[in-house]
Amino acid sequence: MVCLTTLDESSPGLALGTAQGVVKRVVPDYPSNKEELEVITLKDGDRIVGAIELRTGEEDLVFITDDAQLLRYQASQVRPQGRAAGGMAGIKLTDGAKVISFTAVDPAVDAVVFTVAGSRGTLDDSVQTTAKLTPFDQYPRKGRATGDVDDLAEAAVHDPRMLTAKHHAHEFLRQGRSPHDDDDAAD
Repeated sequence: MVCLTTLDESSPGLALGTAQGVVKRVVPDYPSNKEELEVITLKDGDRIVGAIELRTGEEDLVFITDDAQLLRYQASQVRPQGRAAGGMAGIKLTDGAKVISFTAVDPAVDAVVFTVAGSRGTLDDSVQTTAKLTPFDQYPRKGRATGDVDDLAEAAVHDPRMLTAKHHAHEFLRQGRSPHDDDDAAD
């Protein structure tokens, strides 16, 4: 995992999310005399899937799972902890599911959820893909550690190929750009 950060002590700190659904805000008490430091104690089999420096502390934290679920809530719902702490429950996962993405989004920015899903089974065994852009604000904020999350496959498009999202979807948050921005620049 790579995270670019300023290590600025006036920053609200780092936000981390793990594959097992743990979330952590790390207080910015980084020792200046160390090249390496521990930022979270992980449970066996867990790993960090996202780490981002918070700019304001007003961001929304976002988990996306491999069974096409998205959960967002305010970063203020996660109390900052010291570097060695293990974090707290960030999302309640369904049996067998894991987190594939974790990020923070400024709610003042017009972000979109860019959903790409693919399915096999065409005559030439190629992969058919579908894509959908959904405004981020269409996914309402929920409580931290809830299991009542929004289904990306259903919200993205009512197309049977999207139901393969559990195995083939990749979810990305793109901030402030429309897919037509590049077209406008070419004119």
